[in-house]
Formats: sequence, C-alpha cells, structure tokens
Amino acid sequence: MTRSLIVNADDFGLCREISKGIIKAYSEGIVTATSVVVNGRYFKEGIPLLKDSGIDAGVHLTFTGGERPVSGVVPGLVDGSGLFLKSYREVIPRIVLGRFDRNALEKELSEQIVILRDNHISVSHIDSHQHLHLLPGVRNMVIRLARKFEIKWIRVPRSKGTGMKGLGIDVLGRALKSKLRVQGIGFTGRFIGLENGGHMDEARLSTLLKNIDSNGITELMVHPGYDASADYDWGYAWEDELKTLTSGTIKELIEKTGIKLTNFKENR
Repeated sequence: MTRSLIVNADDFGLCREISKGIIKAYSEGIVTATSVVVNGRYFKEGIPLLKDSGIDAGVHLTFTGGERPVSGVVPGLVDGSGLFLKSYREVIPRIVLGRFDRNALEKELSEQIVILRDNHISVSHIDSHQHLHLLPGVRNMVIRLARKFEIKWIRVPRSKGTGMKGLGIDVLGRALKSKLRVQGIGFTGRFIGLENGGHMDEARLSTLLKNIDSNGITELMVHPGYDASADYDWGYAWEDELKTLTSGTIKELIEKTGIKLTNFKENR
C-alpha cells in the first residue's frame, strides 16, 4: 500500500514572514497544503500570493492569540480592546466552564470560512490555532460548519507526549474522531509533528519520515517561515523549518522511502 503524506503548514496569513515562507516551502520544498488564519494581519495582502501559488488551502480557525474577530465581539473570549485573549491558557477554562457566548463564537468561526470562500479559495480542510477545536464546547460547532460548507476533512491531532498536555490532546482527539466517523467526515489515519512544532530539523524530520506506515494518509504539521520573532515570542525557529522542508536530503529521503506527497483536495 502507498505511504501517503500531507505536509500541512499552519498560519498562512498571520504575518508576511510566515506566509512567504510557507509558499517557498511549497514551491521549492515538500509542503503540500496550508491552513489559513483569516483574521491574521497579512490575510488580505496575502490572498493573491495564496491563489497564484495553487497550494491546497484550509481554514486555521483562530480565536486565541490576540487576533481581532472578523464578526464582531465574541463575549467571554475577548479582552477590553475587543481582541481575542492572547493565551490558550486563558481561553480553555472559559470554554470548558461555558463562560463564553456560544452563538457568537459559532458565528465567528462560520464567518472565517465564509471570508475564505468569498475570496474564491476552496476550503479543503479545517484545523485550529492551538488545536482548540478539540474542546467539547467547540468541536460540535466545527462539525456543523464542516457539514454546512461541505468541507471533507477535519484535523485530529495526536501526541506522543506523556505529560498532561499530550494526554489531553489524545483523549480529546479520540472523542473527536468518534464523532467524525458518525458524521462521515474525513480525518487522516496518522498525525505527526506535534512535539516538533516550530523546531523541525532534518534529523527529527528524517526519523518521522522513516517511520511513516502504509495505513492510510498521514498529516505532518509544520511551521516554516522567515523570522517572525519580532511579533510572536513563541520560540519558534521558522527559518530552520523552512530550510529543512526545502532540503535536498529530505527530498531524496522521500523518494527513497516511496512516500507519496499528496494534499487534502486530492483525497475527497
């Protein structure tokens, strides 16, 4: 059976540096898809770049990180300036405890998809910033939106971590997976790259690639870009990831191991 791999770059539209790096990793490297931050500061300016590249695009639902909602105020999830709360550590308790306006959030997430479609971008998949679509107060919204807009894929992240964060992602991921099966919505058989987010180098990527099995499709999450540390203090090494994803050594390894690079829209 074919070893199929989707290399999906998160955060297109967040800023110029990240967006241009993603397109370089697509045109000169192994990236095959991207997830778009509709309320990112570079979204409008980046639309021509996105469309001209031909890259497979999905929506990176974003309701944390200090970005501005596109639909108006989302009570419970914004600060005094009307911006989404900066840290997921603030957002998660509010969602878990129901201390937010559900209708306003669903309207916001819907509008993020609508804006992409209105810009003539075919939305092939859904994921979210900080994987917050896994949360019980959000996942049903996302499933409804996938059905409404006929989006065939939703990300189900997995973690190999043994800490609370990793275990939490796995438990929530299994719950989402069960719901997606019932609804007939697609998810990849495997998901890799979570533990290497923002720090994917050749050694780490080579190990991941050598261990991809032939059981369905694997999604590899990556974060290439040019240095965006002036705006985002995440500790990410965007340029190192970009170098890794355009590496001749990595391209040769993919060919040698018989991995087929694909994307979401080719597997509807």
